[in-house]
Amino acid sequence: MIEIEKDSHESLKNNPTDYTKISCINRINCGKITYPEFFSNFMLKNVPVILTSISQNWQCEKWIKLDENAEKRMNFSQLRKEIPNIRVPVANCSKPYFNSHEKSEMNFHDFLDCWEKGFKDDPLYLKDWHLRKELPNYQFYNVPEFFASDWLNETLCDEDQDDYKFVYMGPKGTTSFHCDVFSSFSWSTNIVGRKMWFFLPPGEELKLKDRYGNLPFSISQKVLEGKNVKFFIVTQRPGEAVFVPSGWFHQVHNLNDTISINHNWFNGTQFKSIWKALESNLIQVQREIDDCRDMDNFQEHCQLLLRTSFGMNIEDFLTIMQKIAQKTEVRTRFFEGFQFGENHLLFDVKSIDYVLIDMLKSPTIEEKYIKKINEIRKKIETILEMR
Repeated sequence: MIEIEKDSHESLKNNPTDYTKISCINRINCGKITYPEFFSNFMLKNVPVILTSISQNWQCEKWIKLDENAEKRMNFSQLRKEIPNIRVPVANCSKPYFNSHEKSEMNFHDFLDCWEKGFKDDPLYLKDWHLRKELPNYQFYNVPEFFASDWLNETLCDEDQDDYKFVYMGPKGTTSFHCDVFSSFSWSTNIVGRKMWFFLPPGEELKLKDRYGNLPFSISQKVLEGKNVKFFIVTQRPGEAVFVPSGWFHQVHNLNDTISINHNWFNGTQFKSIWKALESNLIQVQREIDDCRDMDNFQEHCQLLLRTSFGMNIEDFLTIMQKIAQKTEVRTRFFEGFQFGENHLLFDVKSIDYVLIDMLKSPTIEEKYIKKINEIRKKIETILEMR
């Protein structure tokens, strides 16, 4: 049972975290912190943390072996044995493509062959691989309880859609400078290898924009120091999970051969941030095609473009809230093998209601969405009366 303090929802009304007071990113053994502590001190405050000893007893620990110096290394033969030669997505880290890298597909065992022998040309990085969805009976990891309150993947899995659960594999290299999709949380657990992370608190990335308003593709310590940017550098070791909060721009460097498991996710603790990111992107879409405002179905075109550029639109966002409210109405919710306690359920529906109230104040919300918003609010009112 995952439970939180009774009045945790009151924290949603408090002032936002003062990131100027954060002096370091903590490293905590997962056995020495409870779910309510993680919920209050990191998710609600939107502060990064490293949790150690996360991947103990995971099936994917077989993907690694110890060398003569007792250092963890890739076990390529075991990977070939456990995972069939299916098509996988790979990125060429030497070739930027818009705000990411050039992408293609290849057979998994061919990728392992190239990796084991050493890439002759440009290094390839296997990324955004939905391995868990492709091999649903292969339980190679377990979601830690700290990350189980996951409205995004809970909704997508219920509808059998593509989720935001990924495997990353590859040699030494660097990701682009970015903020995660939807301005969501993410967690990343290293199975083997070490990574160096650059973290910027929300708002600090604005100091890096050029005169056209564009952010850099990559950053360095020298650049950040030269721009007087507040940032943190942490090194992630095998078996450790990095919690990436909402809106924190970051860049990741594989220091050696690395495998990690990653989820993008969100829940009631930062749901308003997701809404504000969605609203901001919708305003941007409307502004960019404003010269077409007199055309038929202008708003429908905006919603289509919003889904394409942002990953979801207003209808998708309302659907997530509606489904979480419906599942809460029956007083039980399970996901990833965990059941959510009564206080947690109350927190969730109250956080939804706060966002719905804010949506009703937004000029971006069309009349057709107001009816659905009020329907969800009525359901939440019924849930609260029952409790």
